Amino acid sequence: MTLLKTVKRALKFFRIGLAAKKLQRSQGETERLLAKRALAGLFADARGITMKVGQLFAGTDGATPFQELVEGIEPLPLKAMLPVLEEELGQPVKNVFRSIDQAIAAASLGQVHPAVLKNGDKVAVKIRYPDIGDAVDAELRLVGLMPGVGPVNRWGFDLDAYKKSLRDNMRRELDYRSEAQRQDYFGRTVQVTGLEVPKVYMDLCRERVLVQSRAEGVLIDKIGSWPEQDRRAIGQTLMMTLFKSLFVAGEVHGDPHPGNIFYSRNESAQPQVTLLDYGCTITIAEQRRLALLKLIVGCRERNPTKPLDCFAALGFDSKKLLPISGSLPALCQILFRPFLLNHAFDPEQWQLGQAVNDLLGDYRWWFRSAGPSDLFLLMRAFQGLIQQLQQLDVKLPWWILLQQAVGPELIQQALAYQLPVIQHEPSVHALSFDQQATMLCVRVSENGEQRVAVKMPAEAVLDLEHLIPEDVLERIKEAGKIDLKQLRDSIRANGIIPQQLFVFDDGSKTYRVWLE
Repeated sequence: MTLLKTVKRALKFFRIGLAAKKLQRSQGETERLLAKRALAGLFADARGITMKVGQLFAGTDGATPFQELVEGIEPLPLKAMLPVLEEELGQPVKNVFRSIDQAIAAASLGQVHPAVLKNGDKVAVKIRYPDIGDAVDAELRLVGLMPGVGPVNRWGFDLDAYKKSLRDNMRRELDYRSEAQRQDYFGRTVQVTGLEVPKVYMDLCRERVLVQSRAEGVLIDKIGSWPEQDRRAIGQTLMMTLFKSLFVAGEVHGDPHPGNIFYSRNESAQPQVTLLDYGCTITIAEQRRLALLKLIVGCRERNPTKPLDCFAALGFDSKKLLPISGSLPALCQILFRPFLLNHAFDPEQWQLGQAVNDLLGDYRWWFRSAGPSDLFLLMRAFQGLIQQLQQLDVKLPWWILLQQAVGPELIQQALAYQLPVIQHEPSVHALSFDQQATMLCVRVSENGEQRVAVKMPAEAVLDLEHLIPEDVLERIKEAGKIDLKQLRDSIRANGIIPQQLFVFDDGSKTYRVWLE
């Protein structure tokens, strides 16, 4: 890898940064569309890491220019790829394949060619771009120079760990032998109705070549007109695949952008999901899987499980979590809300970002910075699932499907799992789920007689100022005896636990507010 190549990649980064700023500043719809097209074009031209960033835009933006990165960019001609293929196989292409055609898909690191083996099997041959390894190395050098700014610097993100995680993942993706092994393992261990994992021809896989059975189907934007029953079946397959890969196999597909999933119908006319591209998968050790499952079940059952201990077992920095340890039970109720219901959950009603902000305020960055560097890949997997469910326009019962995916024995194993003991100062009280208040209670009395009695979920206390009638709120502020902001900050620090919040008497009525 030469200095010149690094400089060239740096210039591409610079142009993409300028295009992104132009998109951010654009006003009208036409101007925004043109800016998106320019940015998408730069992503496609860069390939490598930068194109992967563009594919993330496609997952969240849904705009046509970025969607083109998912559906495929302009591939290189076959003649440019044949030298790589023959060098890796160590023999002429005609000795292995009956035929091989021009690429049908081009991605960030390589492209896919349809082919037929000598025995007649129809396959897809994934070939790495010539010199893409040097390009990625140049990009990784540039990533290593990134400074810590904004929230990254203020809240103490371990930027070196994130850079190392990115480097390790990209270098692993460049080796198609590693991808072939993970794809083979995934296919054998993640058995889900409606899921198809292409068969890998291990004897033909090399560092720059992967040969697998050929998959056919359409992308998710083409199945909106399918019957609801079929779309629901597809949603269940996607969800069961994520749950089983996470909690049973311990190998999660970490690149869920729409271009990596084909949808079709099998020979029985049943909906089928074909999951492609296993270059970016996340390996989750058993103790982390059990800790996460224990955390979800503990939150659902409000049992004596302590979230702080679970998060530490997941790889979080427990020392960083101590200042917000009181808020962790309530945070879990936000993060795992879909699992707390016995009926279908509507992702549109899940205002996750706003709810976390209401609970933690700026400390949400403290929580994120405490997380392990590979957490963002797992979050991408869940984010991809939610986006797919929204595109399918289906609502599913998360808890019921989780039970089906993992089975009762694994749930009991998670409940019995002994978490590592976390050492902390005696003054720090790590709350368990069963210590959290369940109800916010309000009682209004007049002349000693009860006039109003209201109960609502305890989490509503974080929005207390908006629940109090404006005239009463004004009188409370005028009295100057109750600081609602200080009260909210105290709850954030110490947790939503049973306590009396305040009693206010304005001379005619008495207002009592408490948690129980």
